[in-house]
Amino acid sequence: MQPDLRLVVTDMDGTLLDAERRLPPGFPDAVRALAGRGVRWAIASGRQLANLRARLDPLGLPLDIIAENGALAWADGEEAPFFEDLTPAAAFAPVLQAALETPGATPVLCGPDRAWVHDAHPESLPAVGCYFARTEPWHALGDVLGRDVCKVAVYHPRAAEALHPRLAPLATPGRRVILSGPEWVDVQHARVDKARALAALLRRRGLRPDQAIVFGDYLNDAGMIALTPHGVAMANALPEVKARAAAVAPPNTQDGVLRHLRAIGLL
Repeated sequence: MQPDLRLVVTDMDGTLLDAERRLPPGFPDAVRALAGRGVRWAIASGRQLANLRARLDPLGLPLDIIAENGALAWADGEEAPFFEDLTPAAAFAPVLQAALETPGATPVLCGPDRAWVHDAHPESLPAVGCYFARTEPWHALGDVLGRDVCKVAVYHPRAAEALHPRLAPLATPGRRVILSGPEWVDVQHARVDKARALAALLRRRGLRPDQAIVFGDYLNDAGMIALTPHGVAMANALPEVKARAAAVAPPNTQDGVLRHLRAIGLL
């Protein structure tokens, strides 16, 4: 029996976007075709909400957005996020200090409407800027510790080998350290997760978890992939993510999301 799928949820980098961070050419038509049949599409990303909206709003598509690894969720047509989960930046002080002591690392404090990017490595700004539409520089910890933030994201061109081993021991019952991409380590309050924001979005849309199909590739996607019986890992996903998924789609470099949706008859 065909499942009653009413929501497609896709991560962006490594999932929906290709290796050049481009959307699939057939993406707008796919969103519109599904919407015409009562199936919504949601983006669930570690990226900034402003960054996602700057890229997606010009397409004029009926998209819901989960941003900052689940710290914010915004529903199409609304003015402000309907879901927000912020943490005092002071809770991340040990992480920020460790990042500042790691050669080549650029810590970013992600607020609900802008990001504060450390100014020590201007050579990293083009790579960091791909993910943030609104930024301000910061230099000393005292500049930022009084703020409430969605998360701390730390950029390093070799995050997995050079940065994650330094930050992982700083995880606590209340603080999660996640390798969220080849160049990024994200640190958030332990309660913050894409899965929690997705659950809030499902409630807002009057849907059940089994009515969602979810695509992802990295550890920050694992929770929401496990939330539904229709979790899909990309072929390029980490093994830990594939282990939680019910199916594997072709890689993001081969238009894997749309190919999988066609293969199961949803498109």
